[in-house]
Amino acid sequence: MNIYILEDDIFQQQYLKQLIEKISVQKRFQNVKILATTHPRDILEKITTNVGYNIYFLDIEIKNNYSNDDIDSGFELAKKIREIDSYGWLVFVTTHSEFLKLTMKHKLTALDFIEKGCTEFEFHQAIEECLVLAYRKKGQLVSEDAFIFKNQQVEFQIPFADILYFETTEINHKLRMIAKTRVSEFYATIKEIVKNDNRLFQCSRSCVVNLENIETIDKKNREILFANGSKCVVSRTKLATLLRRLHSM
Repeated sequence: MNIYILEDDIFQQQYLKQLIEKISVQKRFQNVKILATTHPRDILEKITTNVGYNIYFLDIEIKNNYSNDDIDSGFELAKKIREIDSYGWLVFVTTHSEFLKLTMKHKLTALDFIEKGCTEFEFHQAIEECLVLAYRKKGQLVSEDAFIFKNQQVEFQIPFADILYFETTEINHKLRMIAKTRVSEFYATIKEIVKNDNRLFQCSRSCVVNLENIETIDKKNREILFANGSKCVVSRTKLATLLRRLHSM
C-alpha cells in the first residue's frame, strides 16, 4: 500500500508520517511505502509512473511557494488524483470543516475528513481507522470492471477500460503498462498478465493488448493503433487470430 501525505507544515508533516509508520508497525501492515511532501506535483508524478493501492492524506490549504506548480490546495490535488487514480482513498486533513461540502459537490468520495483541531487521541484514532480500512479493503473489488493483478512483487487495480497494452522492458521480468492516464512499470511476466482477462490478447512475444481499446489495425504493416497514437506490432502468426477475435466481439 502506498501512502501519500501532502502537508506544508513540516512539523505536522513529520508528525503524521511518524504516526503512520508507528501504526503500520503495530498493525503489521506489509509493503507500506510512504511519501510525505509539501509539493503537490511530487505526488502526481509518483502515482503516474507507479502502480499500487494508494491512500492520500491531503492538507486542503497549503502555502504554495513553488512558482512551477499550478496546484495551490489539497482540494485541487484531489481532483487531479481522481483523473489518474479512480480507486485511491482520499483523506482530507484540515482546520476548515466547511470544505466538506466541496468534496461532496465534486463527488471526490473522501474516506474521511479529519480536523486538525481535535485532540491528539482523536486524531490518532481517526488516522488509524483510515489506514486499517484502506488496508483491509485493498484486495477487494471496487469496480465491477476493474483489472486486478497480484503476484509476489506487486498488487494493483485499474479500470480495465483505461488499459491500452502491456509490453516488456529492457529489464528481465519487468513490464510496462500503457494506460490512458499513466505509464507504469512493475515486475511480472507476459504470461501472468494475459491469463487475467479474456479481453487481453498477446499479439507478439513482447506485447499484450486490450482488445476493447484497439482503434484500427494496419494489416500491411502489421500494427495495432490506439486512439492516443500508440502502436503495437502484431506477429505474423498472430494477425489472423487477432482479426477473428475482434470480429467476434
